[in-house]
This record gives sequence, structure tokens and C-alpha cells, in this order.
Amino acid sequence: MAKPKKVRTNVTLRDIAEASGVSMMTVSNVINGRTNTVGEKTRLRVEREVKRLNYRPNVNARNLRVSSSQSIGLVVSDVAPAFLSDPFISQLVSGMSNYLSSVDHSLDIQGVVPQQFEQANILKRAGNDALCAILCGPKSLRKRHVDFLKKIGQPTVIFQEPIQVRRHDILIIRQDDKGGGSEVGNHLIGKNVRRVVFLKPASEWPAIEQREHGLRTALESGKKAIDFRVVVAPSEGYSDSREAARQLLQKKTSPDAIVAATDSMAIAAMHACDDNGMDIPGDISVVGFNGFEAWRYATPTLTTIRSPAYEMGQRAGEELIKRLRNGVFERKSILLPTELELGEST
Repeated sequence: MAKPKKVRTNVTLRDIAEASGVSMMTVSNVINGRTNTVGEKTRLRVEREVKRLNYRPNVNARNLRVSSSQSIGLVVSDVAPAFLSDPFISQLVSGMSNYLSSVDHSLDIQGVVPQQFEQANILKRAGNDALCAILCGPKSLRKRHVDFLKKIGQPTVIFQEPIQVRRHDILIIRQDDKGGGSEVGNHLIGKNVRRVVFLKPASEWPAIEQREHGLRTALESGKKAIDFRVVVAPSEGYSDSREAARQLLQKKTSPDAIVAATDSMAIAAMHACDDNGMDIPGDISVVGFNGFEAWRYATPTLTTIRSPAYEMGQRAGEELIKRLRNGVFERKSILLPTELELGEST
């Protein structure tokens, strides 16, 4: 006599997703009735597999999840182990965390080197309601990581990446770094500079690429020809930045202005100018980016571009909560303005 077929009782969302050929988030949306972003054919396919595999949700686990997993996952791709010490990242994280706390959500953070982004634990587990990412590395690598986030299928905010993402549950939030670079360029043109150097780190960040692009474009659009060069420091660290600037200033023809990718690099460059006996701004002008508290402590005070990093994090939290409530992002991209802060260094 044939033994009765054993009914599998531990079917998971992942099993349903694999059988249906869709993401776990899509399965979750169908099971929980959030079908406004799911196509009719996809919904029917998922429901068919739910029935065929005899899926039964664990009510206790589901109640626990609903009450305690109200969290957002943030993955920071960065070569620096102490990534939270970066002023931009810390401001952004503070803005997001404070907003999420006000609506009873938490922020789950993980830092990974760019080459291991896809292995981040936060991206592998289904414990967070939504995801955020700050990407670093060559454009080709960042594009691969964006494609990977698309495949995960969760509501996702990507910061500072100047790309268009269509037909996916992704929102791009960034500040106007290109516009900030352009403002700096126009400001320096008004100072009649002839030679400008952009000091940046070896790590490839989309925001820094945009700053360089805006600065270069503005300088090239001026009536007078301006010699524009890029100097790459091994890192954003103080010692590397100061040494790169020191070597630059020892050459026969010194620049009239150094524009640094960040305020910390700009302050290191100012100290290199002091090392070479150069007066700021009499002999040379120095400009930074981000406009956090550090610029006020520089001597002379630093001309910089104010970053809305805190507001960016706060806005991300707001948009993600609205997405989780309404089932769809209201827009695909948000661009926050930057502002030129004039200091004594120019």
C-alpha cells in the first residue's frame, strides 16, 4: 500500500518567489494585499504557486514581524573602515535615523568595501521593510550594484547617484553637486584666476565626479582661458591630502586656486600652503565642499559649498515611510539644492 504523500509545511516566501519567477517583495505584496504595483498576470501566477505549494503563513512570526521589524536597511559602500566618521555620511545617517525614530522605525546600517557590496548581509535577508544604499567605485561597478538592487525588488533609495531608474521600485535622492561645482567655478572666474587645481581622492564617488564636472564646465565657459588640472591624492585623509597639495605647490608654476573635493581635504591643502609660506587668499585661494562645522574652524575661514546631507537623510526617511504606506514612490528622483558659503579663503 502506497504511503500517503507528506504535505510540506515549511514553505517560505523564497520558495514561492522562485517558483513564480518574481522577487520576494512581490510575493509579500500579493500575500498581504498590496497589489497596486503588481501586474494582473504576475498576481495570478503568485497566487497559483501559493495554492500549489500549500503555503501557510506562520501567524506568530508574522505578528512578531509586523510589531518589531519596522526597520530600514542602509548599506554604505566605502573603502574606509571608519565610514561613519565621514561628515557627509554621519549627517545623512543622523537625518534618516532621527526621522525614522520619530515614526517608530529603526535604521540598520552596514558598511562594505565596494567589491563586496552584493555580499552585504542586509541585502541577503528579508528582515528590513526597505533598503538604502550609498555607492562608491568606478561607474561600471556602481551600475552593476544598481542592477543588483533592482533584482532584489524591495523599495530602495539610492543616494547621490546621477542615474535614471525607470520601472523599478527605486528612488534616487541627491544634492546638486554639479551646480555646486559650477557656483565655485563662477566665483573663481570673478577672482580672475588663471590656474585652478581640483584636489580629489583616488576613491571614485559619484558626488565628486559631479563636482569636478560642474567646476570644469564653468571654468571652460569663461571669457578667458583658465588652466584646469586634477590632482589625485591616495585618500581623503589629512596626511595624504596635505602631501598631495605640498607636492603640487613645489612645482615652478603654482595654481591661483585649489578646489578640494571635501572640506577636510581643503583644510589639509591650506596647511600645505602654510608650509610653503603662501598667504591665503593673497597668494592662493582655497575652496572646499560640504560646509559642515569644520569650515568655521579653518584659519582663514573656508569658502565652501553647503551640503543638505542631514535634510537628504530626513527626506529619504519620509519618502520611504510614504512608500511603505502607499505602495509606490511618488517620484523617481529628488534633487536638493546646494549653496555657496563665502569664507575668507577666497
